[in-house]
Parts: sequence; C-alpha cells; structure tokens
Amino acid sequence: MFRIKDWVHYLGYTLIGSTLARNFNILNLIVTSFLLAYAYSFNDYYDKKTKKKYFFIPLIFYFILLPFLPTFSTLVSMLFFILFTVYSHPKTWLEGRPYISTISNSIGFTLLLLLPFQRATDVLAHFPFIIIIFLLNTAAQLLHEIVDYKEDRRINKITTTVKLGIRASLILFKLCLITTLSLAILLLLRSPLISLSTIFFSLLFIKINIVNKKIRRKFKEFGIFVGIIYLIELK
Repeated sequence: MFRIKDWVHYLGYTLIGSTLARNFNILNLIVTSFLLAYAYSFNDYYDKKTKKKYFFIPLIFYFILLPFLPTFSTLVSMLFFILFTVYSHPKTWLEGRPYISTISNSIGFTLLLLLPFQRATDVLAHFPFIIIIFLLNTAAQLLHEIVDYKEDRRINKITTTVKLGIRASLILFKLCLITTLSLAILLLLRSPLISLSTIFFSLLFIKINIVNKKIRRKFKEFGIFVGIIYLIELK
C-alpha cells in the first residue's frame, strides 16, 4: 500500500542529518516516514492508477505532527511535500520532464538529510557533504531511469534518459561519481572514513558499462553499507 520496502533505507538520510546536527529526535524519523509513505503512494495513485487514495492517510498524520517541528524542519518538510506533489500530479508531472525529473528527485531525497537541521547555518557548515549526497542521489536516479528506459518510452514518459539516450545518461552517471570522488578526496583529512568509503564506492561503479536491475540493486545495497559507515564516523 505504501511501498515501505522501497523507501525505508531513506530514513538513513534523516539519521545522518540528525547526527550532523547533533539533534536526534524520533519525531524527525516519524515525519520522514509519513512523507515518504505519502510520496510513494501519491505517485502510485497516478502512475499505476491505484483505485483508492491511500496517500491521504500518511498526509493527515504528517499535518498533525507539523506544528511540533521547529521552523527550519517545517520549511524543509513542506518543500519535500510540495516537490513530490508536483512531481507526480498529472497537471505538473515533473516526473515526465527531462532534466527536471532527475534534479527534482535528487533534491527531494536530499531534503530528508536536512530535515533534522535546526538552522540555515547548518546547511552551510555541512555543504560539501550535502553536495556528495545530492550527487549520489542523482547517480541513483540515472540508474533507475536507465533500467526503466524501455518502459518509460512505451508510456511516453520523457525522462532524462529517454531524452538523451542510455549512452549519454551513463556518461552523466559516471560524471556524478567522478565529482563525488573528487569532493571525497578534499574531505579526506576532515572525515577519513567517510571519504575513503565514498571513494571506494565511486570507483566500484564508475567502471560499469552495462546497467540492469542487478547493478541498480547493488548500488542501493552498497549505498546502505556506506551510509552505515557515515553514521559510525559521525556519531
């Protein structure tokens, strides 16, 4: 109904953000869960033509909890809500617009990292790390689009990969990882475990030339492992 197994790993972003901001609060994880449940079920309602509006359930709980969030967290969570609403709604349907679909998806999931932050200055303090997460999100989204290329063409969903083709999208994927690797090297002295795990992860997938569901699954699995390393160093 809410595709929990598809998004539960994204709670790791909120955990990492909580550690960065030194602001662990179970409410942040609960709010993130409701936002993700809403985003995925809302997308299914229009994308897969589900009959019942299940997305109203997590949405109601999200708005009930909204007054209990700090101002900055409220703004970030509202941005997530608005972004994924216009991403999936047929009248705006960012999901079917090349470039915008990829970037909006990357921004949306990166916002989950920022949700526990208490002030805008926290964003500036951790900006290089936030960019790394954004780039990894972009790489993951490009992998997703490459795997779904034939299906997206069939239903006339013009994603970045449909627009540019698989070869060009794979090049963009590798550029994201090369940039990520470069930023990780710059952070080596400041955060050695984070840097080394990110470098290893980037090098592992830069060399791929064929993308399929197995590669996409491994990217997700290794990404979760790297996220655990991030938490170990940051705690």
